Amino acid sequence: MITNRRLGAHVSCAGGLTKAITNTLAIGGNAMQIFAGSPRMWARTLYSSSLASSFRLSVRQHDLNPVYIHALYLTNLASDNPELVAKSKSALIMDLTNSAAIGSAGVVLHIGSHQGRGWSNVQGYVISQIKEVLGNTPSESILLLENSAGQQGKIGSLLELGEIITALPNQRLKICLDTAHAFEAGYNFTTENGLEMWIKEIETTVGLDKVELLHLNDSKTKLGSGHDMHQNIGDGYLGTQALARLINHPSLAHLPLILEVPGDGSGPDKANIDRVKQMFS
Repeated sequence: MITNRRLGAHVSCAGGLTKAITNTLAIGGNAMQIFAGSPRMWARTLYSSSLASSFRLSVRQHDLNPVYIHALYLTNLASDNPELVAKSKSALIMDLTNSAAIGSAGVVLHIGSHQGRGWSNVQGYVISQIKEVLGNTPSESILLLENSAGQQGKIGSLLELGEIITALPNQRLKICLDTAHAFEAGYNFTTENGLEMWIKEIETTVGLDKVELLHLNDSKTKLGSGHDMHQNIGDGYLGTQALARLINHPSLAHLPLILEVPGDGSGPDKANIDRVKQMFS
């Protein structure tokens, strides 16, 4: 199937930023997602102007846009620990600044956990932290809030994301939807009716116009498990048919696709990219 659909994966930058380009080309992708530093360390460094320029040029030459950055897993904008929130904001501001430097299409964020205090008790605080981050980052940088897998305390249900979007009507604030997370949170789009119900809820909460990216992942755990565990495309509880129906749905067929699957143990590979290419209709 020949298509101009943007399809890529989260790839490693180990050895330098340009390694992400090499790794994307090796698996047959035409888009990518990266970490702008170690995913498990707070330290972040601004890209030099020369590195950012050469990366932008190489991405254009190889037609690999869009490029996304995934924020730190350590981030928690709802924590009751002021030091953790300060570190989270500092790292996120750095990621968004680097995102603008390399012409990235956005930074994907897991908001964090309310730690059992309840969303209603942290909602205003989280919104104020996001507003502060946006106010201290380049105007061309985009922040994409990601849906959660329904884990205890984790912020990121469609309702919660919708309330943030409503409170912050900012063109720089967008949504990334992860298929495994949605399934694990209880959305059964293995049927046509289930898919339509999910899309309808997206429209009534965050709005389809705010959705900019799909993390296309199969699920290693059952419907409504509340566990964030990804599986290779077609090998999990979602399966090829459900994922194919989803990515080709008229409301979603324009969205870039980024894979975050285990591959052979070292991350997304060509086999998974090829499986998705066979799904395009």
